[in-house]
Amino acid sequence: MKNKIKEELFNNGLYINQVNDLLLWHFDGRDEAAAFFGVTPQTVKNWQTKGNWPLSVIRLLLVMHRGYLPTSRSWRGFKIRGDVLYTPGGRELSAYDLMELDIKMSLETASNVVQFRRKKKRRFKLKQQEIKRTLKNKARRNELYS
Repeated sequence: MKNKIKEELFNNGLYINQVNDLLLWHFDGRDEAAAFFGVTPQTVKNWQTKGNWPLSVIRLLLVMHRGYLPTSRSWRGFKIRGDVLYTPGGRELSAYDLMELDIKMSLETASNVVQFRRKKKRRFKLKQQEIKRTLKNKARRNELYS
């Protein structure tokens, strides 16, 4: 069991001696940690002194430390703080930004199909409509953030 814990931590760039640091980072005390994990404060104290951490507790700590994201390598570097997703490059993405990205991608794929089926005259109208939509979306975004 201890090897599984060490392997899980190592896959996430941590070592067994850093589990106490994670606990201190995310909880104000043993009482708060005990309430979160559903155990008594004495159990948390035993984990800290003896180092016999349950694998489920380690995984929960890793999920908390990663910002509630999967602990796989592909998500390493991404963080969630509040309601903002931070990329490894430092870019901030809100839920509105992700919805807008989804809409743009669906419009692009849908407009390609429409352009393929219609004549060139209609294509110009579609582009004008798309420009109007993006202007409306920008106006809505400015209203939300101001």
